[in-house]
Amino acid sequence: MKFKWYYTASWRITTDTGVSIITDPYNHKYIPEGPPPPFGTDHPAVGEQADIVTITHGHFDHSYICGVKGVPRIYTGGAPLEYKGIRLSSVEGWHDNYGDCGRGVVSCVGIEADGLRIRHMGDYGQDRLTDEQLQKFGKVDILFTCWGDWTPALLDQLKPKVVFPMHHAVVDMYMRSLKGFKQLDVSEVEFSADTLPAEMKCLMLKQLREPTGA
Repeated sequence: MKFKWYYTASWRITTDTGVSIITDPYNHKYIPEGPPPPFGTDHPAVGEQADIVTITHGHFDHSYICGVKGVPRIYTGGAPLEYKGIRLSSVEGWHDNYGDCGRGVVSCVGIEADGLRIRHMGDYGQDRLTDEQLQKFGKVDILFTCWGDWTPALLDQLKPKVVFPMHHAVVDMYMRSLKGFKQLDVSEVEFSADTLPAEMKCLMLKQLREPTGA
């Protein structure tokens, strides 16, 4: 299975049979007035075709379906779905730790294919998963997560084999302290159930959709 990082929380996952999944497509035409950190129209759109698009929540940088070509099946969480041999599911989590006074709910999307269990966390930002959430997550082989104060607890709870930092992720002291950390000068890597590492690897890839002026 191939994993390619576009920008922010948007990835392309391609199965061994050629089924393509694009996660959280971002709106490359919108510039917010304030936080989160600035976006700009100089980052090209995803602009590729997909069989499936997954969306963790409705914020502009996670839900721009128009940036994806084709007529994909769209999954926004809720009831499990199987499509083209891909099993999709979700676990509800908080965007941050302020509950309904914060920035809302995210669907932490699960993707199962080729013997791998993948979890895309979107803008998850709780201090810790609850026992109920943790039970629903089950085994996680490959984890996509934004980076913050909650990350150490999340990695300790889920114990994934591969971690892909994303969405404003910076190489900080904690990331560097991880035994399996590597910063790669590529935007795409490949894993199978047989090539998963015995111990956790944290791989910081290069965003493919760099600014056009870069």
